[in-house]
Amino acid sequence: MVKKIFKKDFLPLLPLFFLYIGVVLLFSSNNFFGDEDRHYNYAQNLTQGFYEETENPSLRNGPGYPIILAPFVALKTGYIAPKLFNALLLFFAVVYFKKNIDLFTNSKYSLLLVYMLGLYPPIIRYVPLLYSEPLAYFLFCGMAYHFCKLFLEEHVNWKQLFAASFFLASLVLTKIIYLQVILVSILFLTVILIVKKNNESKKSLLVLLGGLILITPYLLYTYSLTGKAFYVGTGGGEILYHRSTPFENEFGSWFSKEDVLYGQDKDYVPTSAVYDDLSQLSKNHRDFYLSLESMSHMEQDSAFKKAAIQNMKAHPIKYFKNTLANIGRFVFHYPFSYRSQTLNTYGFMLPNTVLLCLWILSLYPFILARKQFPYAIQAIMVFSLIYAGGIILLDARARHSLIMAPALILFFGYVYTRIVTIKIDKRG
Repeated sequence: MVKKIFKKDFLPLLPLFFLYIGVVLLFSSNNFFGDEDRHYNYAQNLTQGFYEETENPSLRNGPGYPIILAPFVALKTGYIAPKLFNALLLFFAVVYFKKNIDLFTNSKYSLLLVYMLGLYPPIIRYVPLLYSEPLAYFLFCGMAYHFCKLFLEEHVNWKQLFAASFFLASLVLTKIIYLQVILVSILFLTVILIVKKNNESKKSLLVLLGGLILITPYLLYTYSLTGKAFYVGTGGGEILYHRSTPFENEFGSWFSKEDVLYGQDKDYVPTSAVYDDLSQLSKNHRDFYLSLESMSHMEQDSAFKKAAIQNMKAHPIKYFKNTLANIGRFVFHYPFSYRSQTLNTYGFMLPNTVLLCLWILSLYPFILARKQFPYAIQAIMVFSLIYAGGIILLDARARHSLIMAPALILFFGYVYTRIVTIKIDKRG
């Protein structure tokens, strides 16, 4: 049995696994990049028995990925071991996706769809980094598989329901925006059930409620730190503040506190080498940032949100322009404020354009066959679209869109292998 499973699910995908390992070995660095130090520091905290300070908590991300890193930190393995584990997580994400595709089609092209996901350049980019993207990819693919399995039987399969809820809860802990996605989805399904009761919506609601129940311990923990229910992040206000920027030479992308405070200094090195001169950024926002220095992280978060709302009300046209720019960053990795574009943009732009075009072209056949279209695939697509809408209202960038790739490929993959048929006239 094990040998049969290996041949069916693992053997065809082994080239991908070796590719991921090679990427880690070739492109890993011993220097922290971007969010790596934050994840690593949270992991260090976990090895010491806590996640965040109680006096002045700063909840910048969920504990999902730091929990994965903590054993490697405790064992002092160095950086290469957790990055190799990233490769394993991404490989099993693709395995899960293959198993999901196999639930709905036995087309000879299904393996091509799996490789489309496995060779998706944006996710491979994050394998040699201590970023949460490979974990989020794995959790989403696992959740989607068990969710789809749940709908293959008429009665409720509690094993599949628990598995889907567990993966969903873990996804929330990894990407905390999914807490809001769950809450919006619950509201959406509740309205549907009021209008028209159906077993599919009931099952979906059970998965969402299961995920919410499983993250209750973390919600209670954050409540003990902040005194606020469902308050799982203190960085949202700062993101919204930059999203609402009224300055015409800025497009709403987020900047670190250091870039704002010290960007005008001649000797200052920006937090990322991609940024150009940040003196204008500092001129625009430094005074406001300095006014928050004496506040706690939670107080700063509230002040940022208040300023963001004021900017939205005072400059609605500029906020709309920033939103359009956010959509561009989400799909095409463009445009960013105070930043020259490089060829790296194509690494996001080209594959995302392909996926988006294939998905858009699949919508018309889907509409024609929607009554026979699997409910589970539709639900996963709607769930992902709710996520996209939420992240576009916050700090959207192409890094955040990559988690939608499994949903998009599953959706249009079903359309092109089960609905659309092309007949070639071989006469004459």
